[in-house]
Amino acid sequence: MPAISSIKQRKHECTDFAKAFFKGLPPDFIVSMMHRVEVAFSDKSLDSAGLGAKSDIEEDLGIGKIEEAKFSEIYYIDAAGITQSELEDIASKVFTDPLCQRFSIDKDLIANFKVYIEIRLHPDVTDNVGIVALEGIEDFLGRKIEGNVRTARRYYFTGAVSKQDAERIARQLFANELIETFSIGEKSG
Repeated sequence: MPAISSIKQRKHECTDFAKAFFKGLPPDFIVSMMHRVEVAFSDKSLDSAGLGAKSDIEEDLGIGKIEEAKFSEIYYIDAAGITQSELEDIASKVFTDPLCQRFSIDKDLIANFKVYIEIRLHPDVTDNVGIVALEGIEDFLGRKIEGNVRTARRYYFTGAVSKQDAERIARQLFANELIETFSIGEKSG
């Protein structure tokens, strides 16, 4: 399996190539590309998954180093035929409740964190939420879309939590490794 840094490098190379190749075309020109839509609650008091995760980590694993845990839902959209403006509309009108949630496209939504854990289904496991998300996109756009949507859950942590703590949390509390995989990220800088 290639290293994460080489995957990120290849993604940047592909993005740079696409920008150069499509230079001069209208900004809404249709380009097939994987996009990540991240959705989270605007008010931390509404984030029951984040609050519950912090409580479970403290009670079940005895890890009391976490100051705050925040939860987000992620939709990986790999579909041709969706323009950038349609993607913005999908994120704001299909995946987000504008009264209590916010979203980002292709970047981390939550800036203040030390470590995050992202859990997603193995590629060979049916992602029912992703299937329904794709149906929601098609209903919203009024047309069939070639591609798929895969979902993930992400927990962001602040405090003295280490990468080793995060791996223990993921393995013992969040991920069912028979059907799910997880990745751990740290804030750079």
